[in-house]
Amino acid sequence: MGVFETIKRKPSVLIAKDRLKVLLVSDRVNCTPDALEKVQLELYKTISKYMEVTPETFDVQFTRSTIFIKLTGEES
Repeated sequence: MGVFETIKRKPSVLIAKDRLKVLLVSDRVNCTPDALEKVQLELYKTISKYMEVTPETFDVQFTRSTIFIKLTGEES
């Protein structure tokens, strides 16, 4: 087993699905995909100042009127 075989890559189907979600949300909230990514990054940076989070455990969902922030993690 090679070194690169142990790294799990996200399947292209999931990448395409994520991109489509970003486009749909940006259309709904009348904002560019780049602006949405910047907002998500700023929220991540701000929350990570006060809590221990990683990009894998941090999720932001936008609707026209609400922003949902979901933090996931391992249960003890």
